[in-house]
Parts: sequence; structure tokens; C-alpha cells
Amino acid sequence: MNWKEYEIYITRHFQKLFPNASIKHNVKRFGIISKIERQIDILVEDTVAGFTISIIIDCKYFSKKVDVKDVESFLSFLLDLKASKGIMITNVGYSKAAYNRATYDTQDVELRIINFEDLDLFQGFLAIPYSGGHCAVVSAPNGWVIDNNPKGPYLASIYPAGLTQEEAFHTDGFMYLLFSHKDKKLPDLQSLLKLQEEGINRKYRKPLYEYIPTITRDDCNTILRILEAEEIPNTVDCTLFLDFPEVILFITLLSPKNKLSDYLKKLEWVGIKLIKGQVIHAVNGEPLSIFNQQEKAEPKGPPDGLRRR
Repeated sequence: MNWKEYEIYITRHFQKLFPNASIKHNVKRFGIISKIERQIDILVEDTVAGFTISIIIDCKYFSKKVDVKDVESFLSFLLDLKASKGIMITNVGYSKAAYNRATYDTQDVELRIINFEDLDLFQGFLAIPYSGGHCAVVSAPNGWVIDNNPKGPYLASIYPAGLTQEEAFHTDGFMYLLFSHKDKKLPDLQSLLKLQEEGINRKYRKPLYEYIPTITRDDCNTILRILEAEEIPNTVDCTLFLDFPEVILFITLLSPKNKLSDYLKKLEWVGIKLIKGQVIHAVNGEPLSIFNQQEKAEPKGPPDGLRRR
């Protein structure tokens, strides 16, 4: 197999996974910054929750691991084409520096090591849950899928590939995302945490929870709550709070204790990659379009009054 056959193979695989999306191989688009035509290995265009997204897939059929320079070049490429998301796929792997460069960059780029045996693991791209005038572009971590129309009171759910939402909820890892709009009743994160604590204390007899430092973002404050209770044996409830000026996004992970270390990394990865946006609604109330909201807030530690248990 040569590099061209490798690209065609991956293109056909994604066409089978997403038959309703437009998936094209070897296309050209005009660069916004460079003002020249740029060649794209695989371009995926689809509509998620009423919003149009574009995903650029870059295939690296190499004899050695992809280096950090390749990742930096790809990040610039995504910016030039204003892509919603970027995915690098290689048959070999990535250097540690390359992986870190993509993981901790503010752009939404994923690294995927795709072999023929594990290509089926990549099943979900992203979802754009929204509430009122706020939305979030949310990506699924490696080996997990994301559901933008989940069963239950969630705006989006994320769980391991190959499982149904019910199976994941009861037997494996399961994440869900919700919004809390700041108003007179819940004006800040402290108010939301207090309300949730009251509910936790009513639901569980002797809950044990603590607030610990977690990921850092330059557009919001963050905190992670770890909860354990006798009523949920062998399960740990982890909630990551993203405190923006007008709204709080929180992602809850229900994890088996023996998988907590691995799944907690996936939760924080989702928090790092999440892109906060705003929704423009039509006259009839339907979402019309979205735009990336560059809210700036000084990162802080845990809110005043948080306590460890």
C-alpha cells in the first residue's frame, strides 16, 4: 500500500461510517490568510444540531513517527482554512512533543493513530449542544462516541464506542453535559455548587466529595468535584465545571473505580477541547448560526468557600 491508497482507504471508511455527510478526497479550498489554494487530503462537511461544520483530515503515511513540526504545520493549515475541526491520522504514531503540541493547543485538533484493526474505534466526530444563546462545540475522546440527541435530561452524552447509552450508564464510563445560566437565583458558580451540594446531601446518606484543581483555560475558571457515596458502590462521580462570565458548563463523568485514572483524563481532555460559542436565533426561535465567543477571564483557584471532605 502506498500513501495514495492509504488516503483512499481512510476516505472510504469514513464514507461508510457517515453516509449522510459529504466526504471528499483530495480537494482544494482557498486559504483565508494565505490567499492561495490549499490541498486537503480528506474534507468532511456535515450539519450537526442545525449547524454546518467542516472537518479536515490529514493522512500521514510515514516510515517514522510524526514530529512536532508536522503538528504545528497542520495547526496553521486549519487556521488558514477556518476548519471546525482537524484530525491527523498516521500509520506509525506520534512523538511525545507532537502529541503534547496538539493536545494542549487551544485549537481543536485531534491526533489519531489509525491502523486497519482499530479504525472502527473512531465513530463520532463532535456535537454542538446549545441552551438559549449559548452553545459548545464538544469532541469525543479517543475510543468514545458522542450523542447530540441523548435519552434523558442531558444536552449531550459521551460514552465508549460499541456500547449503547444505557449499557455505558450502568456498566462502564458515561459523561453528560449541561448548562447553568447565571441569573438572580444562581448568579455564580458558588451558588450552583451550593445548590448541587444540597441535592447531593438529600440523595446520599454520607456523601464524600472534594474540590480539586484541574485543567486551566484562559477564557474561564475551572474546578473539578470528586464524589463518592455508599449508594453508588464502585462508581465515582466526577464533575468538571467551566465557569464563563454568563453561563456555567459542567460535564459529569460516572466512572467505575478501576477505570477512574484513564477516564478522568478523557473528561479533562473534553474540557480542554471544548469551544464555547454563542447562538444567533431566527425570529421563530430556531438556531440560525453560531460563532466562537472569545470571552476573557483571569483564571482563578477554587471559589471562596469550597471545602474538602
